Amino acid sequence: MSKKYAAFITALFCVFIFGFGAALLISPDRDFSEQENRYLAKFEAPTLSTLKSGEFMKDFEQYVIDQFPLRDGWIQLKAWCERLVGKQENNGVYLGTDDGQTLFAQYTKPSAEDLAKRVGYVNQLGANVDVPVYFALIPDKSYVWADRLPDRAPLVDDGSTIQESMDLTGEDVTYIDLRDALSGDDVFYRTDHHWSLFGAFQGYEALTQAMGVETVTPEGEPTKVSDSFYGTTYSSSGAGWVKPDEIYTWVSEEGITVTAYPKGQPEPGVLYDKSYLEKKDKYSMFLGGNKPLAVLENPQATGGKLLVIRDSYSDSLAPFLAQSYQEVHLFDVRYNLNSVQQYVEENHIDQVLVLFSASNFSTESNLFVMSR
Repeated sequence: MSKKYAAFITALFCVFIFGFGAALLISPDRDFSEQENRYLAKFEAPTLSTLKSGEFMKDFEQYVIDQFPLRDGWIQLKAWCERLVGKQENNGVYLGTDDGQTLFAQYTKPSAEDLAKRVGYVNQLGANVDVPVYFALIPDKSYVWADRLPDRAPLVDDGSTIQESMDLTGEDVTYIDLRDALSGDDVFYRTDHHWSLFGAFQGYEALTQAMGVETVTPEGEPTKVSDSFYGTTYSSSGAGWVKPDEIYTWVSEEGITVTAYPKGQPEPGVLYDKSYLEKKDKYSMFLGGNKPLAVLENPQATGGKLLVIRDSYSDSLAPFLAQSYQEVHLFDVRYNLNSVQQYVEENHIDQVLVLFSASNFSTESNLFVMSR
């Protein structure tokens, strides 16, 4: 290598490093990444304590990664390059055998001890209240769409978690097995972890039949409200070649009243907040996104009062449930730490349904609320 060529390469490297360093200093920090659908790390000034503990360097490294110039473009470039060389995974997301159009997030199976503790909270709820308690775990799409998984993808079968949860369920709780309830090419979003409207309806049919209430098929045909939805799995994958998902609604808002409790006090809510269709997080169109508590009322329904201890999968399920129950109370333990037993008694609840996706049930840190 000649001296001139070596000098050129060195100069080019320095320009690259210092150029991006300067861009990092000059560019304003971003608060939120639309591509990844998450908040980004911010710069925190060092203190003697954080310098000694090493916490500052750890946080600073994450800050540089998050605020790196043209970050979103680099993520997509990395995904394209890894796809070209035949890799089946990028950033913990696996590419389906349908030309990488279906994205699978990794599932972490809980230990036997941890799972027993989690199901124990459900069993304690069953013992604490004097109304029927039902428990169901929604299988992830890696279980339902196992035929789309790439070869040797190290994805743990959440079906075993579901079976073990069934075996651990006590006599005061009725388990509803949804593993055979979901089938078809459209029951999940390809780019998101949630079930689609069609998967939610299949789940609704199985749940209402098991709980002994009327199953109501909505009138008319489902209505497409978006053909440009990219979900959370896509956000972390960088898979820019994937086609967007479609979002549908089916249940009419007519006759259903929604009351939301975003900060503890009642506020008028909506079944569908279509302003979210103009945003990245289009799934939050259902009920307007996550809330500690929401109550749906339909005086024309034949069922009584249902309390659902739930995650975000119930956002798209709730409109169907509102056809069967006069009141559907959606209690989100991620944001609501109040006593479930007390809520059941004060609101004269007739039935309780504990419903989570298998992956969310395996990781949710606030399940203990059910035992209070």
